[in-house]
Amino acid sequence: MNIRDYIFINKAKNVNKIRILEILGFESNTFISQTPENIKNLTEYKNEEEEFDLLLDNKNNTNFDYPSINHNDNKTNIIDKALTDTFQPINVTSKIKKIWTDIERRRQWVVPAVLFISTLILIGTASSVFFNNRNTSKEIDILYESLTLESNKLINELPEIITISTDIFYSKYDVSNASANLQVIESTIMEYDRNLVNRDGFSNNSELTNNLSNIFVLIDDLDDLISYRILRSEILIYNDLLVINDNLDIDKLSNQLSEISAKSKRNYEILPIINEFNNHYLLLQESLISAEDLHGRLIAALRNNEFELGKSLILAIKMNKDIESSNFEKSLVNFKENKTNLYNKIYILP
Repeated sequence: MNIRDYIFINKAKNVNKIRILEILGFESNTFISQTPENIKNLTEYKNEEEEFDLLLDNKNNTNFDYPSINHNDNKTNIIDKALTDTFQPINVTSKIKKIWTDIERRRQWVVPAVLFISTLILIGTASSVFFNNRNTSKEIDILYESLTLESNKLINELPEIITISTDIFYSKYDVSNASANLQVIESTIMEYDRNLVNRDGFSNNSELTNNLSNIFVLIDDLDDLISYRILRSEILIYNDLLVINDNLDIDKLSNQLSEISAKSKRNYEILPIINEFNNHYLLLQESLISAEDLHGRLIAALRNNEFELGKSLILAIKMNKDIESSNFEKSLVNFKENKTNLYNKIYILP
């Protein structure tokens, strides 16, 4: 369908469109009656077709000055619209060319822009990883420094613990506090030792290893001594039990002495082995045997109303305990001297 057909179809009235389509060669099943109105419309259509042919011929002649059109403005607008629509493919071509030009222009900056953005992303990622690693390293260093300071601070408390644990005067409260402090010191030093493998220049340091070994030996010996003292504090402890008077209940005394012997043996069997207390350990074994024998003889004397013999046996029982206590005090002095010397070999942890 050409431009002229397009104009005629749009210009024709609805009743004439079917007739126009038949003229153009299209089939139609619609019947158009030959009424006067239809004949009039067909005549107008032919006149408009002749006018359009004349205008189209004039339009194709470039040297021809367009004459004024004596038709109404509506017909002029139809022709202009048709001519404008005729060159629509030129506008489409221009748009396609513009799009292609834009693509070419984009190609000139898209690739550099993508490379630039990619470079920024890589730099940003690398920087982020670097700073994160550096911050993590700083945090680890700060942790190590804090752990080292805390370890050295606790090591400085060892002399006080040595004094408390070797004091001849036994205080259950002081010894319990010393034991708790030792646990804190030991756990902190162990944490310091475990982290040495992550620190450059410390994992294979033999001097530091020996220093830590001395610290652990001192802590273990002090812990054993505290346990030793706690257990010994309940071995052959009579208090005011060995008093003979008219109100003495011999059966009750016999049961109490039996309990003391049994408890003393039980505690003796679980005493930790300490080098400085080897002599006391052996002497304590003999003291327990002697005490059990003296207990039996005392009960027998009292049952036989041999009170003078009973008093002598009570003195023997007390002497047996005093000998054990004297040997224990000598062992404490020896232990304190040895552990103080060991502490003096310990230096500040790096």
